[in-house]
Amino acid sequence: MVFEKIKKKIESYTHEVNDFHPFLRNFLGKIPKIKHVEYTHGNREYGADFILILEDEILLKETYVGVVVKSKKIQQSNVDEIERQIGESFRLPKTIFNGQKQVTLDTVWLLTNSTITVNAKDKIKEYFKNKNLTIIDINMLVNLVSKHYDEYMEKMRDDVFTIENNHIDSSGKIPKIDKKNKYIGYYENEHGEQFFFIGNYETKKAVIRGGDFGWEKEIEIYLGMPKFDLIFSNSEIIWISSCFSTMINNDFVETYKDFANILGYPKKL
Repeated sequence: MVFEKIKKKIESYTHEVNDFHPFLRNFLGKIPKIKHVEYTHGNREYGADFILILEDEILLKETYVGVVVKSKKIQQSNVDEIERQIGESFRLPKTIFNGQKQVTLDTVWLLTNSTITVNAKDKIKEYFKNKNLTIIDINMLVNLVSKHYDEYMEKMRDDVFTIENNHIDSSGKIPKIDKKNKYIGYYENEHGEQFFFIGNYETKKAVIRGGDFGWEKEIEIYLGMPKFDLIFSNSEIIWISSCFSTMINNDFVETYKDFANILGYPKKL
């Protein structure tokens, strides 16, 4: 779920210079062994939008990598222009550190936030078969981001599931829930009333929080608990039972019977 959300977000950077390049400027330096990221896009880029300096800590040797960036699908129709950029990246010397150093690239990355057709990939690989060329498509890029860009991942995790409060202000604010080691369920009934199921795998207990009775209030539930006065609808009990039976790997019908009796709505399925 997080992978697909990150993928969709990165794919949304459709303007190469204004959207995708700033993202890469922040991200590329997070990859291990990259000690410097030089943004070279412009009239004198000579093919590469970025130049990376990779450090071999064992041999104490620097490797220079050019990154050719594309924010669109790479296919047969645009492969000639891309081959030209890659060729310039390998062939022409590059100046970095504000003109203080000239380098020749050892490797080129072709990086896109979209896909690459099989025919286009095969053509590019064949053309540069004697060069160190790495092709990074959207799926590989998302994997790299997931592994190395913690700040971005945290933001994506924070935003995985957000809802607007349907209840009046006096119900309080919707809680921010820490999902770690918990089973989380969300339910909205036909009246727009909202509920969270927050289950504890270890204790095999859960709490229900809802705007209808105030977001700050926690109703603890567990199998075999005493009856109490708060009434849930049958559809709400089915949802609670589904969450609970999934969390503890218990038979749904048996779980439903127990909660229907406890929560004041004894009714057969």
